[in-house]
Amino acid sequence: MAMYLYKLIGFILIPFIPFIIFRRLIDGKETKGRTNERYGKTQIKNISDKLVWIHAASVGESLSIIPIVKEMIKDKYFDTILITTGTTSSSKIIKQKLGNKVIHQFIPFDIVIYAKRFLNHWKPSLAIFVESEIWPNIIYETKKMNTPLIILNGRMTLKTFKRWTLLGGFSKKLFSNFDACCTQNSDSTIFYKKLGIINTEFTGNLKFANHDIKIDEESYNDLKNSSRDRIIFLAASTHNGEENIIKNISLSISKVHKNLLTIIVPRHPQRKDILTGVKGNKIAVRSKKEKITKNTLFYIADTIGELGLFYKLANVIFVGGSMVNHGGQNPIEAAYYGKTILHGKNIQNFTDVYEILKLMKLTEQVENERQLELFVNRLIDKYENTNSHQTKKISTALKKEGNEAVNNSMNVINRVIGY
Repeated sequence: MAMYLYKLIGFILIPFIPFIIFRRLIDGKETKGRTNERYGKTQIKNISDKLVWIHAASVGESLSIIPIVKEMIKDKYFDTILITTGTTSSSKIIKQKLGNKVIHQFIPFDIVIYAKRFLNHWKPSLAIFVESEIWPNIIYETKKMNTPLIILNGRMTLKTFKRWTLLGGFSKKLFSNFDACCTQNSDSTIFYKKLGIINTEFTGNLKFANHDIKIDEESYNDLKNSSRDRIIFLAASTHNGEENIIKNISLSISKVHKNLLTIIVPRHPQRKDILTGVKGNKIAVRSKKEKITKNTLFYIADTIGELGLFYKLANVIFVGGSMVNHGGQNPIEAAYYGKTILHGKNIQNFTDVYEILKLMKLTEQVENERQLELFVNRLIDKYENTNSHQTKKISTALKKEGNEAVNNSMNVINRVIGY
């Protein structure tokens, strides 16, 4: 009954899809000239006998699958690798990191007619869904084609698990379509098994495997020179509500530490008025090519794919999505630089990751704005240049975690496809 209602809602929505896409184009959430992909249409011909289709919702998921994709390219078992994503920023990441080695398409809306059109064109030999994005119509239509289905780097919070259990038999029937599930933590392993995926294994977190962090050295040197003699406080992947917290504590700290420079990298850079109430030469915006001067207190780094640049530059780091009810953003890339990571209490999206980083003494949790200010002040007061030996040791440990996750995941994939 629940699936029937879901399909019915999708059918009712069909006349409104063009208006939804038009709105998304205005908001910068769609790529002009590629909106047909949302209907399952494409101009790219499929001449492949063995095609693997990987769906990665956004930037984090797209980055996490890169080591897996490289292994698949090396094995040459599949003729073609098709990657779908849901966001424009993730499509840029795929293009930047993998270029012409893969085909990228935007995921169609989860309506039966669009799902069938997409699947009939690409005819995948294997379908992989990354982390936690589940599209019922697409999953059912994929299974009807006898295509094996895998969840890779599966992540499910207790809150999400409880929501699925409210749907009873619908959930179990839906998840039983998957032939295997590779999870990034032990809690998720339990949840997916209870929801009906018998072949579920804890394989480790693939996000630790994305250790090929490359930065533009010219951009780094330019920023380093323009921020010379400044203490740099980085607020990374911030969400609405967190920027004002960062603004308040930075204004307070700058009264004592006159050389403070706060860099804010917003999670969704297309948002307007990321920092309110700050005017004049105290603020510079990277997308506008505004330079950091001696008067700049806030630098808004509203660009895509440059976070590693600012992690390397920073002296003190706060990772966002953690002081609002979001669940936290990925702290792994920051950890590779061996610097203390400050975060709020809302980190349920990365609980296991933070547990590992805490054991490595790389993180500190703050409960509120006042405590964050105290911790930032404390780290500034005792700041010293990062110990390169310590950074190398931490990086080696994280790479080991990531390599094990890749190997374990590939073993499961190979078992499913009989390779």
